[in-house]
Amino acid sequence: MTSSGNVALVTRTLVHNGSRAMEDPGSLDLPSFLDLCSLMESSVILDGLRAIDSSDVVPSSALSASLEAEGLLAVFRPVLSQADLFRVALRLPEVLTQQGPGDEFWTAPAEQRPNEDDRPQGIIDESGALRAVDYSERISDLQAQLAQLAHLPSLQGGGDTRARLQRSVGYLVVAAANGLDYFPDFDRAPFVQSLLDKTYYSLPLQLYQRVADALDEPLGKGELVAEWTLRTQIPIPPVSALVLSRVRSLDELPERLLEVRSEFAKYRRRFAEFKTELQAADRVAERVKLQRRYRQLLDSASGPQPEMVSAQEMLNLAEKVVQVAAAPVLPQSYSALLLSQPLDWIRRWWRNRPIAVLFRLDSKLPRISEYQGLIERIWGVQVSDQIVAQYAAHAASIRRLMT
Repeated sequence: MTSSGNVALVTRTLVHNGSRAMEDPGSLDLPSFLDLCSLMESSVILDGLRAIDSSDVVPSSALSASLEAEGLLAVFRPVLSQADLFRVALRLPEVLTQQGPGDEFWTAPAEQRPNEDDRPQGIIDESGALRAVDYSERISDLQAQLAQLAHLPSLQGGGDTRARLQRSVGYLVVAAANGLDYFPDFDRAPFVQSLLDKTYYSLPLQLYQRVADALDEPLGKGELVAEWTLRTQIPIPPVSALVLSRVRSLDELPERLLEVRSEFAKYRRRFAEFKTELQAADRVAERVKLQRRYRQLLDSASGPQPEMVSAQEMLNLAEKVVQVAAAPVLPQSYSALLLSQPLDWIRRWWRNRPIAVLFRLDSKLPRISEYQGLIERIWGVQVSDQIVAQYAAHAASIRRLMT
């Protein structure tokens, strides 16, 4: 039985590409290897994975079948009806509406959304970077680039990249509205962080003052934005390196992954406790202490040489909150609806925010030669020094953006 506090929505891309790296070893490249790393990490640090439902026919694989048999991976069954989700989408903060996937995402049943979560060929280069994106800009500028992609149809993969990243907004909202954490694909992670930052800063000062009143703390908007978004780095076990170091052939991978997962039960318990205590904390100072304390506990539970993920809190769109937003009344903005709620309601809403767990490419940079050797040994594929250099440069950009 999984804990509802440590279950995340993942995409079909993550499950399919991660499994394909094992099922079709001849197709392995660095991006598909990173997808496999994402899938393995989410399987070890989380209690449960819920794969977004869609019309895509995802072939069963030994890896996904093993995770399903363990009760870890399951098809996502939404709590909200499609109609209620659409009503919520109509009242989202403007930033989310502008960058979102459009009305058809919210209204069309999953079985009628063709190829919803495919990663189109050619939009990612050999290092795992989206070709249409300039990673040298600031994290706050990533969303502006999406708008520009619509006006540059000649840019390689521009339209496909924009559509893919817009869908990631939809998944973020679906996860939050159903009270789930979110573990996006590695290429989407910087955009999810950028979007959450921009969304929080877009909310009106009156809403932050209302939250400060509910918390009985004299905090300004800047302080509450910084505290709201959490924006922390969390140590995790070196999952991929541990699993692959034990694998003699790809057939063993599912068994070794579950073996490592079992060894890090203490880590998952600490991670779930961290989120539970964070939601129960009434004071900002208490939350800061919790972050420090649990970072030390998670570091200890990760074993030697941990890697890192980023974590960032999302707006609370969970079911009880959504019932207010989805009520059939005159249209109001998300902020206006929140401002009209009693202080004790605001306090509960503020505290019960899910988390986006964001994969960090740069976390693997110090041991890239180790991964290079593991790929060569297990897959028989040599990763060229040129691709490793590209990866190192891209990972350095990701580190700058996400810290």
